[in-house]
Amino acid sequence: MQYITHLLLVVASHNVKGGSYAFALASPSHPQPIQKVISRRAIGRYKQYFIGDVSHTNNTNEVKRASFSSRDVLNHMQSVLRSTFLPTTNQVSSLRQSGYLSYILYDNLQDLTTALRSVLATQRILEGVGVGRSGATALSATLNFLLRDGCGMIASLLFTSVAASTFRRNIKRWKYFADIMVDIGITVEILAPSVLSTRFHAWFLPLLCLGNVCKALCGVAAGSTGGALQMFWAVKLTGSEEGISEVSAKGGAQRTVIGGIGLILAGLTARWLDNGSVTSAGIKLQKKKLWISLYCLLTALHLTFNWMSLKLVALDWLNGWRLHRLVDDFLSSIEARTKDATCTTPVETSKAEPIFFLPELKWKKRHVPKYPIRLGVSFNDLIDQSNASATSLLTSARESNNDNYILKVGHTGRQLEKHRCILVAFTSECSSKEKAKAYLHACLVGRALTSLSLANAQTKYNISNEEDTVDQAEKTGSTEANAMWPVFERCAGEAGWKLDKTEVSTEGYEICFE
Repeated sequence: MQYITHLLLVVASHNVKGGSYAFALASPSHPQPIQKVISRRAIGRYKQYFIGDVSHTNNTNEVKRASFSSRDVLNHMQSVLRSTFLPTTNQVSSLRQSGYLSYILYDNLQDLTTALRSVLATQRILEGVGVGRSGATALSATLNFLLRDGCGMIASLLFTSVAASTFRRNIKRWKYFADIMVDIGITVEILAPSVLSTRFHAWFLPLLCLGNVCKALCGVAAGSTGGALQMFWAVKLTGSEEGISEVSAKGGAQRTVIGGIGLILAGLTARWLDNGSVTSAGIKLQKKKLWISLYCLLTALHLTFNWMSLKLVALDWLNGWRLHRLVDDFLSSIEARTKDATCTTPVETSKAEPIFFLPELKWKKRHVPKYPIRLGVSFNDLIDQSNASATSLLTSARESNNDNYILKVGHTGRQLEKHRCILVAFTSECSSKEKAKAYLHACLVGRALTSLSLANAQTKYNISNEEDTVDQAEKTGSTEANAMWPVFERCAGEAGWKLDKTEVSTEGYEICFE
């Protein structure tokens, strides 16, 4: 008897991204039940293809369309909302696990509080320029707005020229600075009309200009840091920088909806708190207190939501603070004599990273030296503030094991021991990773200086002893840096840091040899 082997399609596995399936051969004696093939898209849409049993029918395969139910409508609406407001990813769970959903929740809530307060501030400004008063003219209101907007434009240009180069190095701090500035600007605009009924009525226009200057500073800082934050989420969600356009577009859609909701709520709130039709003085005072309380609550929520959203951003490249923290923890693990040296991860570091432009407390600097580290100094500063000659510096540069930087201990005062500093000059070929090594090297030299100073505390101080101490510290630091750098590089890479994207604050000089 002749047997004919039939090839039956059996769906054994399903991959959402690529739609891959496994196939198996089955015998006619064991017919398989009718199978369906589901083709899914990353945004949630899918199509079903039902395959009939070919051993019992000669009909061709057909597409069986499912009934149009309420569940299909909900699934379609869900997919439309996802494709409009959320970036396309292979797994929906990655949006939640990466922290993106929490981030956009807090970010949109803070946008909502700003929209509510901005409408209230606009109402107060219009009252201040004379809207609703019989003696007000359109010309005076126009001149007020021209001066106000002109001051904001000038402030944005000056601020850009001064601070533009530092935005990427301190994304979180500048983002929170922008949030504080917009709060100050809105508050000043709300308070400005209050001076019109006092003897300080001449301060109305300067206060109005000051409020717009603060909002202009916010626009510059928020705009520059917003692109970097979108790049961060694009890389984290899609694995490449190519997804930034989609993340930016979806973020714009979110802000559009939040802005519309904010306008509606602000209009209702302003109408509810309007005192124009109220004749009772007690009710007016009560509404004024309620208005002030609501504004203070929205401002506090704005700062809180921004703080919570920034804590979710775990940047994986090093700026000055993160490099300082990473080196500090690395040296701590070495001094603790643990089995393996360790480095903190970007997520752990982001939880402790400050978002204010405030000096760090000294007690937090456990293993980083007390001596200031000056990165990117000029060759002239190396000559003037260190004991080395130009010839010796050039010789050390040639014998620096291919390190594109020169490190020396300098002095900034007459009391040499009390005015030590560590000078680092970068060559034009110095990479970002080598700048991280230079900082580690400087920390090790500073630590050696501290140890030698404590050991020589009982010795009478003189210039000769100072020179010997500095020379010995530089040699010890150089030896330790060459030994520890491969370990530090490995630990940082395993923790998730990208040393090749290090951006630290420098004095801006690069030296070259001609």
